[in-house]
Amino acid sequence: MSNSKQNSMFSLTRLLLVARKEFSDLLRDRKSIFWGLFAVAISGPLVVGMIYFVAQSVTERIEKVTAPIVNAQFAPDLVRFLERSGIKIEADPADYEARVKSGDLDAVLVIDPDFAAAYASGRAARITLVTESSRDRSAPVASRLARAVRSWAEYVGNERLILRGVAPQVARPVQLDDLDLATAEQKGSRMLQIMSFYALFAGLMGAIAAALDVTAGERERQTLEPLLATPVTVPELTIGKWLAVSGVNLIAVSVSLLGFVLALQVVPIDRLGLPFSFGLREYAGFMAVLVPFAFMVPAVLLAFGAAGKTAKEAQSSLQFGVSMIGLLPLMSFFRQTKAPWWDTWVPVNGQYAVLSKVLRSETITSTDWLAMIAIPAAICAVALFVFSRRLGDEKMLAGK
Repeated sequence: MSNSKQNSMFSLTRLLLVARKEFSDLLRDRKSIFWGLFAVAISGPLVVGMIYFVAQSVTERIEKVTAPIVNAQFAPDLVRFLERSGIKIEADPADYEARVKSGDLDAVLVIDPDFAAAYASGRAARITLVTESSRDRSAPVASRLARAVRSWAEYVGNERLILRGVAPQVARPVQLDDLDLATAEQKGSRMLQIMSFYALFAGLMGAIAAALDVTAGERERQTLEPLLATPVTVPELTIGKWLAVSGVNLIAVSVSLLGFVLALQVVPIDRLGLPFSFGLREYAGFMAVLVPFAFMVPAVLLAFGAAGKTAKEAQSSLQFGVSMIGLLPLMSFFRQTKAPWWDTWVPVNGQYAVLSKVLRSETITSTDWLAMIAIPAAICAVALFVFSRRLGDEKMLAGK
């Protein structure tokens, strides 16, 4: 590289020409662009559809519960109570413990052989609820059966107290009332929390192919060296490539969110008791968070992509970078305590936290917005500096 080129003035016109040229080259491969955008666009409807059908399946299973009961003949009153509650009875299921273990049965009620005698004498009659707690799909059915048995037990206990001339309230010295402060949006966002993760996922996946193409792809096609031989400076080339990849990534993010919006308009989520809305306000909030993120990710991926000597090595570097970035939101996803003040300042994890606030219609502070801009800007600056140094290194052209 000549000294005259190194000393040339930075030109916005040349930068925009580079960005337009790189963006046009990326769009020229229409098949790859189509399938890439199609993948992120369809992810939204697939996720929303999956949530709907899973929630619908759980609701139907709770409404149409079958209660397998061992020794049902010892508790005829309980059986009649369960049947009046809309629960179908399956008497004496064979090999019930093995079937619960294998998942063929969700839960089984086992009536103690001494149940009738204990019940008649006024003593506590034993019933065992057999479940497999490690299987999440069984939990709703087991919970429904447990609530039904406790309701019957409370009903019987109240009758006994009344027969003895005692008010049932005497046995309940404390009355506990539930007051749920969660808004309708917050209740609905619990189920659709995964939407935040997939929005970030689109911002990651939308830039991988483009970043690989403008780094290792150009080096293998031997189109990078002629480009460096033009009057374009390394900083102009660096920023131009970054803007081109960021443009593709912004399209991917926008298409992904549009897919979510359309899916939520079509899928009747509210019928399942999930009050949720994703309108213009939520869309604008998501875009305000994701636009800086969509510019940050390409800068990081370009730095990783330029580190590989071949396209295969660059792809491995990109996969490593994406994996590291993708793991960060898990900090918020699995946290069971209140988020610390610095939570929004952790890259990617902070974006996930603020997107969740948008879904829950919570107040987003000015500090949160500052983090959404300052952290991506700082990471972009560092990553682009690394990428620029790599582009200006003659070893890159030699594949070293």
